[in-house]
Amino acid sequence: MLKRYEIKIMKAGTAPKVFIYNPTCEIAIANGTLSFMPNKTLSKFESDLDVLPLYFTDENDVLLVRQIPDEKFLNTLLHAGISLPKFKLLESALQDHNFINRPKQSLQAWGWSPRIHHILKPFKQSCSKEFLNQPNAFWKNEHRELYGRKTGLEVLKRFLEDSESDKYISENLIARVCTSIEEIENLIKEWKQIVIKAPLSSSGRGLQVLRKSYLNDSIIQWINGTLEAQGYVTVEALVDKKHDFSLQYFCDGKGNLAYIGPGFFETNTNGQYEGNILGGMPKCLTNDLQEPQMNELSKGISRAIETSDIVMNYTGYLGVDCMLFDDINGDRKIQPCVEINLRYNMGTLALTLDKYLSPKTKGAFKMIFKPKSSFDVFHEQMEKKHPFEIKDGKWLKGYLPLVSPYQNKNFGAYILLETIEE
Repeated sequence: MLKRYEIKIMKAGTAPKVFIYNPTCEIAIANGTLSFMPNKTLSKFESDLDVLPLYFTDENDVLLVRQIPDEKFLNTLLHAGISLPKFKLLESALQDHNFINRPKQSLQAWGWSPRIHHILKPFKQSCSKEFLNQPNAFWKNEHRELYGRKTGLEVLKRFLEDSESDKYISENLIARVCTSIEEIENLIKEWKQIVIKAPLSSSGRGLQVLRKSYLNDSIIQWINGTLEAQGYVTVEALVDKKHDFSLQYFCDGKGNLAYIGPGFFETNTNGQYEGNILGGMPKCLTNDLQEPQMNELSKGISRAIETSDIVMNYTGYLGVDCMLFDDINGDRKIQPCVEINLRYNMGTLALTLDKYLSPKTKGAFKMIFKPKSSFDVFHEQMEKKHPFEIKDGKWLKGYLPLVSPYQNKNFGAYILLETIEE
């Protein structure tokens, strides 16, 4: 389903789509200013991984980058059967009048924010009317609320109201909106262990996991800073999580939502994203997430989102993070909407990479951070230990870098595959 939908988009026009990677979009929305700059580590994260949108591009498209990827890496991708877009330095593109005036099908930011709209503003004059008529082709103040956790919480409540199944999280465990320390302390009394989340954050950042039933000074300081900057936090019970997964959709901004498929990912003990599983649903989840259950879930979430402000105010991919957990009685339950990510995300990327895999292959997409070393050193070790193999034009097994391992990057992205035993 994903492949057919992508082809439809690609052939909609001959002008290129222009892509850019800005994973700090939620933080930029929280900041709200056009001049926002991520901190040093996040800026490095953004620049080191800036080629990741290429896996969504067509040969006619343009990917704006901070550093042109080297020929050796690009040849590796070509050998793996990946078609490449044209690469252009962002800084030079903004000064290139020929490029600015060249007709464009659309601008494809990883995620929208006031900052990225401001950066890409010079290119809008040459974009298609179809793009310019999208509800989020220009930033509006009311868009901020769409990206906050209240939107996901409203979708969750609507889903639970419409569901008669006992397979889902009980309403007394779902997130509450808090605007004071006192409210949070009352929830600690009720739940003992909690998770506090900033309204605008992503990939497990902007959250505090409290396994002890009190707020220390540093957490109180973080809460007060978040309340001052964003107005509220959400607080939910810390449950016995067993696995993370997601539901991926495409919204056309005209009230229509297309389900693309599920994604399965891993987080660390603090809830921070570590990577996605490739090759379909892991065997350990097949009993809990059988096809009828997934159909019920994806359709129910779709109906809930269609009643929200999202479908008429957003065009693009979106991912709904979900969770399997055991309740206090040891019964397996589903949290059907932990949060909604209105952007390209690693779940969509994983589904895109899946189409290259052999039917006999499974594996993982991973992101790593080497603050005192580099992705280059890691690559050398992995390439020797897990040589990449292709069979019948499909990826069979081994290691493949997804960003260049030859440019002294601290952040890296790669896949590691293995064949499934019959």
